[in-house]
Amino acid sequence: MAELRAFCHLDRMQPQFASLFASRCRGFLSVEGMASLFVEVVPGIEINRLTDIALKITGSLPGEMIVERRYGMLEIHSFEQEEVLHAGQMILDELDLKVENRLAPAILTTSVINKVDPYQAVIINRNSSGMLILGGDDVYLLEVTPAAYSSIAANEAEKHCNIRLVDIRFFGAAGRVYMAGSESEIQAAAKKVVDTLTGLEGRNQ
Repeated sequence: MAELRAFCHLDRMQPQFASLFASRCRGFLSVEGMASLFVEVVPGIEINRLTDIALKITGSLPGEMIVERRYGMLEIHSFEQEEVLHAGQMILDELDLKVENRLAPAILTTSVINKVDPYQAVIINRNSSGMLILGGDDVYLLEVTPAAYSSIAANEAEKHCNIRLVDIRFFGAAGRVYMAGSESEIQAAAKKVVDTLTGLEGRNQ
């Protein structure tokens, strides 16, 4: 039986988040306004069976399915939020679990770089596929486990703050988020990220 590591519902994909995710996903592209669900399990190969259930029963579209050495991650999305929620419930029923049985997010690090040096901004930009960091921007950094929780952290920050999403890693050993903006907006985003992640119920890691 698979262990549920992450179960993460996004009620409405924000413009930058949807575009950044679509630029990397290998499945059906996402656009602004879609609802989304990220699921992470171990052993990783079990995500195939859970994806089969979600797609055959609902009209949700798969954006990504990744089977790593240990973890399996699925993202599905739809303009109809009910379809995404139904798919999520089917996955939980198959696992005989509830949402609370997921792992709670564990923030490994959260920090702010004030007025980033232009040379560091260029280095970060070369490894990202989102918005650009400009010299003098404030930059927010997050690392969280399970990795899939980086999705809701980034989406909620964009929803409530005027920031630029530079990079998101939503699978692997840890999730990472890079954001850039003014000092006040980055401080607000940092608080929103922590509030969002600490508000998700789950098992202690």
